[in-house]
Amino acid sequence: MTNTDFFNAFLDLVRKLRQDPIKVFNDALTYVLRFLSIDEMVIPWEYGPEENEAFQGFTDQYLRFVLEKTKDRFWIDAWGDMYMDLAGKYKAFRGQYFTPAGMSDLAARIARTGTDLSFGRMVINDCACGSARMLLSAEEEAFKAGDPQPYLIGEDIDGMCCKMAAINMAVHGCLGEVIKHDSLKDPDGLSYGYLINESLAQGNSFPSIRTSSAREDFKKFQV
Repeated sequence: MTNTDFFNAFLDLVRKLRQDPIKVFNDALTYVLRFLSIDEMVIPWEYGPEENEAFQGFTDQYLRFVLEKTKDRFWIDAWGDMYMDLAGKYKAFRGQYFTPAGMSDLAARIARTGTDLSFGRMVINDCACGSARMLLSAEEEAFKAGDPQPYLIGEDIDGMCCKMAAINMAVHGCLGEVIKHDSLKDPDGLSYGYLINESLAQGNSFPSIRTSSAREDFKKFQV
């Protein structure tokens, strides 16, 4: 499956649902989040069985796309790439532009030189993580260096970005958390967040996401 195939799969989902593309994009993120969730996410959901089947089909295509692409490279940001493509075609999408992969790799190398060991792992934090590209690069850098898997912390004010970051980190096997808050104005605040791959840390093989609004669940507030 190519990038164009994946993009067309999303446009096909939009046609089936007959909804605004940005709404379908956000709802697709929610569906995948629910698919990977290990808790009962209480989120309003307006779709019925037929629409759910369409979302499931798109989710299957997304996971297959990631598996195929990561055979040739360590990480891929399918959601961020598609968001930027959509931003160029639909005015309803805000002008979000994510850091190019090469710059993300460079930022990850710089970040690793100044991090401290906590919780028995290197902790790497991105306070405006977007779709988590720098954190995915940090995971790759640690793997290449033969270092223990780092604990990755992403923060963002945008809820859609937090969803993208959480899913990206989960399917790439990262261990960490994503926090929804304003890291500049209210760094100690918490709207909610996602705990990424707690199940992998416990020896399970399937990626997972757990939603929480309890501060004690997040290592960000314990550093």
